[in-house]
Amino acid sequence: MSDKKNEKWLTTDYPQIVFENSQVGRLKKELFDAPMSKIEEILKEYEIPSLSELGKAGSYIQTTPRMNVIENRRKNDFVFVPVGCTECHGDYANTGLDTFMVTQICEGVRRYIKNRDGVGCSLALPPLNYGAHPYHHCGMAGTIIMPEDVVRETMINVMYGLWN
Repeated sequence: MSDKKNEKWLTTDYPQIVFENSQVGRLKKELFDAPMSKIEEILKEYEIPSLSELGKAGSYIQTTPRMNVIENRRKNDFVFVPVGCTECHGDYANTGLDTFMVTQICEGVRRYIKNRDGVGCSLALPPLNYGAHPYHHCGMAGTIIMPEDVVRETMINVMYGLWN
C-alpha cells in the first residue's frame, strides 16, 4: 500500500503533468484540478482580468508621491517586485508575456489585500524584464538571456534600495 504523504510527485490524468508533493505543489494541483467555476470565483476575488495599473497613480512606488509611499509603508510594509523575462513564446505571442502576466498577478494580489485589509501592499515597477535562462535557450529568436549572477545582483540591489 502506498503512503500518499511520502510520495514525491502528485500525478494527474495527464501523464506529462505532475506536481511536487509539497505545500506549493499541492496548492498547484488543487488549482489544476479545480472546476472552471472555482477558478472564475478566485479570479473575481483578485479582480482579474483588469486593466494594467502600470501608469496608474498610487499603484506603484514609482507612480506614488513619496509622502504617500511612506504613509502606506507604515500600514503595510510588504513590497511585491514583479520579475519577468523576454523570451520567445512562438510566432503568435509577444516576448514580454511573462512580465505582463506576473505584473497582472501582483496587481491582483495588491487589490485583494487592499480589499481585505483596507490598505494595499506596495508594488515596485518591474526592475528586470530580462530574466535568467538556461543556456539551451541561446539562439531562440526574441529570447534575451541574462546570466543568473547578473539577475541575482540586480535583485539584491533593488531590495537594498527598497529597504531604505
